[in-house]
Amino acid sequence: MKENESHPGDFEELAEVTVRKKRGVSIVWIIPVVAALIGGWLIFKTISEKGPTVTITFEDGAGLEAGKTKIKYKSIAVGTVKSVQISRDLSLVVVTAELSKQAEPHLTENSQFWVVRPRLGLGGISGLETLVSGAYIAMDPRPGPSARIFAGLEKPPGVTREDKGAQFQLRAENLGSSSPGAPVFYHDIPVGRVLDYALDKEGGGVLIDIFIQAPHHLRVRDTSRFWQLSGFEISVGAEGLNVKMESLSSLLTGGISFDTPSIAGGSDEPSQPGTAFKLFKNFSSIQDEKYVLTRPFMVNFDGSVRGLSVGAPVEFRGIKIGIVSDIAVNLDPKTLEIKIPVLIEIQPERITTTEVMRSQISEDQYAVMKHMVKRGLRAQLETGSLLTGQLFVGLDFHKDLPQKELILTGKYPEIPAIPATMDQLRRTVTDVMAEIRRLPLDKIAKEILETVEGGNRLVNSPETQNAIRNLNTALGNMEQLTEGLDRQVDTLATSLDETLLTVRKTLEVADPNSPAAVNMNSALKELSAAARSIRILADYLEQHPEALVKGKQ
Repeated sequence: MKENESHPGDFEELAEVTVRKKRGVSIVWIIPVVAALIGGWLIFKTISEKGPTVTITFEDGAGLEAGKTKIKYKSIAVGTVKSVQISRDLSLVVVTAELSKQAEPHLTENSQFWVVRPRLGLGGISGLETLVSGAYIAMDPRPGPSARIFAGLEKPPGVTREDKGAQFQLRAENLGSSSPGAPVFYHDIPVGRVLDYALDKEGGGVLIDIFIQAPHHLRVRDTSRFWQLSGFEISVGAEGLNVKMESLSSLLTGGISFDTPSIAGGSDEPSQPGTAFKLFKNFSSIQDEKYVLTRPFMVNFDGSVRGLSVGAPVEFRGIKIGIVSDIAVNLDPKTLEIKIPVLIEIQPERITTTEVMRSQISEDQYAVMKHMVKRGLRAQLETGSLLTGQLFVGLDFHKDLPQKELILTGKYPEIPAIPATMDQLRRTVTDVMAEIRRLPLDKIAKEILETVEGGNRLVNSPETQNAIRNLNTALGNMEQLTEGLDRQVDTLATSLDETLLTVRKTLEVADPNSPAAVNMNSALKELSAAARSIRILADYLEQHPEALVKGKQ
């Protein structure tokens, strides 16, 4: 038997297997790779689109909730509050918020954040929408260096990025009605608002920041004048009772008003933002600001100065040229003489002079007043208002008085004074009463009484009563006589008329040129004249029957 011969039951020889390694990536790995790529892309997208995280601190966190409170710009949400915590020293509320990617370029050191809540102020009511939606944090982006930590505002800023206009600063003695939010008016039209205020460095005044909206900010010039509005102003002075009322809006909120007068030589260019102006307490005080030079003078009054107060005007023929700055009492213990020294401040710039006088003033500052006093200038207390009794110092010329000079021996130059008009009237009345007291009033009254009694006796005597009765009887007889005379005169006049008529008829028949006719015409003329005289006499006696007794007056 051969070796290679097959026998039944022997196993068939197996073929040789060759194992080869497959080149490339298995399709099984595609799924995790794709999943990894998608995950990486999602992570990258999330990281790349994730906005910045900022920290904002507030003094009060009312209405702020983590995960709910939004950060908005122009009412569009740009972020969400992630956490609200208390600082370590418990003084602040620390808010961590995540903003959108598009807000990142606008997160600068000058950007502002504040909590929007319902607020009631002089500018009106704001934040009413938060009653439904809840409080949110408002953002006002502004250019500047990048930042991530911010100090939030406790109230909305006066000016945001969207407000167009300019800010200016005012200097005032007192805040008055210039509270934040108060309006700024131009010709009674609101054109701006008060932003904030602070004391100046010395503490002697107040600095007030205001904002004027565009295009009205271009109306502000370096010559513009600002003054406070109180809405309703009432004052009592030497001019009487002065009542001034502004518009209804300024009456409720107060505010500030300004105007730009046309001044020769003034610049027409708008003022630069941040320019400082003086804020006057009222409009009338602006006029006094033009006169800054003052000269003190003394006036000594002898009589009462009741009604004269510090600040009362000093007037020259109705024109204000100064004010009263001080009032005192000067008593001489030896003579017990009392004088009331009144210190006045005169603004010499209100008095214009000639070129010659101005050259004298440059050498002697009291040259004008010396000349005026020498010509008869005197000071006198005058009543400004009979209603209030307020007095003021009036200056005027009295050339009938003895000549005097300006007194320069004291601390202040003294202007001679004359008694007040009321004092002169009081002295005149006193002198008249003194003269009346010196009259023998008792003797005069006694003689008048005796005269009256004598008159009563004469009127009531029987002789006077009889005379009156006789006079009444005579008048009655006279009236009867006049009536009879009237009847007789009428009868006589009628007879004469008939006679004249007969004569005319006769003349018409006779020759008009005959001597008888001529004589007849003359007689008729005389009869006519007599008839007219009788008629005139009758008319006169009818009007004046007493002429029969007394004759014609």
